[in-house]
Amino acid sequence: MWAVHPNQGWPQQPPGYGPPPGWGPPPRPSTAPAFLAGGLWLLVSVLCFVLAGLNTADGVRQTPEAAVALLGLAFPRSVIGNGDPAIVATYVAGGVVLLFTALVLARLGFARWILAGLGFLVVAYYVYAVIRLTINHGGTLIIVPGIALMLWLTASMVSVLPPVGRAMR
Repeated sequence: MWAVHPNQGWPQQPPGYGPPPGWGPPPRPSTAPAFLAGGLWLLVSVLCFVLAGLNTADGVRQTPEAAVALLGLAFPRSVIGNGDPAIVATYVAGGVVLLFTALVLARLGFARWILAGLGFLVVAYYVYAVIRLTINHGGTLIIVPGIALMLWLTASMVSVLPPVGRAMR
């Protein structure tokens, strides 16, 4: 028979040390991206509730700086009426985001896609609102809608990243 020198062939490991590096099952992906996305969506939900809460008592005249960030208020008066539907829409959006955020934190993959779709829809609305405010010389009022736009956009973009999808498994 052929004699094999100990330095030839497969590398020998001392017994009890497990397989050589690079062998065995791949490591599990980190769950941190899922919790990061959930945290961002939680901030979006809190923002919705704060914006709607600031304008609930006396209608949209109470805090005009925050009222311009209500969902739907940038539409013409013939569409939105007195502003109450915008307050309700903001409360509803905050509640829906909070519900699906709980599902994202439970690492259910479909919830991140629903939140991302809703998020990109709201981002499109906020782009419209900022443009309309700028055209109508409301430049000093675009701060809160601009912050809301950036928060919704950030949460939506993070939700569709591949590491978040891997963290949902």
